[in-house]
This record gives sequence, C-alpha cells and structure tokens, in this order.
Amino acid sequence: MRALPIVLVFLAAQALAQGQDATDAERRAVGDIVDCMVAGLPENWRIAEMQVNLEKPMDQTGAVRYLMSRADDAPPAEPFEPCDLKRPARTLIDLRSSLPPSQRAWIGAEVRVLRDGRFGIRYGYPKPKPKP
Repeated sequence: MRALPIVLVFLAAQALAQGQDATDAERRAVGDIVDCMVAGLPENWRIAEMQVNLEKPMDQTGAVRYLMSRADDAPPAEPFEPCDLKRPARTLIDLRSSLPPSQRAWIGAEVRVLRDGRFGIRYGYPKPKPKP
C-alpha cells in the first residue's frame, strides 16, 4: 500500500482544517481507493482521476469513469482500469456515512491522484431549488 502514508497526511491536514480528526474508517477507505487506482496505472502516468456521478443524493449506484494523463499539464482524458472497476466507487459511496450529515447528499465526486503522491476529493451537490 504505497499510497497510504500520503493518504494519512492528506486526511490529517483536512481534519486539522475542519477542526476534527479523520476516523480510522476514513483513512482505510481513502487508502483503499488510492491504492486500487494506482495499481491499474501505467509506469508513465502523471494524473489519475475517478469520477462518480449519481442520479440523486444518497443513491447506492451510479456511473463511474477512471481517467489518466501522462503529462502534468494535460487534463485526464485517457481511460484506465483500476485493480477493480467497482471497488473504489463503492468504497467512496460507503464512506459518505462517515461524513457530517450536511455533506452526505453529494451527487458527484472526483478523486484526483497526482504522481508525486498528492491527491484530493471534491464533492458536487445538487443546486438548491429556487424558492417560490
């Protein structure tokens, strides 16, 4: 699990920024996601990304894409296969139960991993409905 130390650093920094500690479940889940993604990448990869899109908040399944780039200045556009096509997305969906209630209703998520070990997770939420 070569990505795990990087994951722990990221989660620690994120927890400090939010004033809370990352749980063991969060550390294990993110480590598993990153390790599975990295396992399927070619030697010359630079950026890898997993995109998960759900129809509506709290859906248990959705669409997932795995993309990579071989250049630092190019957006990920080349498909790749992680160690398992379903496991990273399933792990991310399951991880939402450990998020604060106000952050669980995401409909899109992007996990981006850089060759130097940095990575991040971004969540997308539905637009609020206009008030009548």
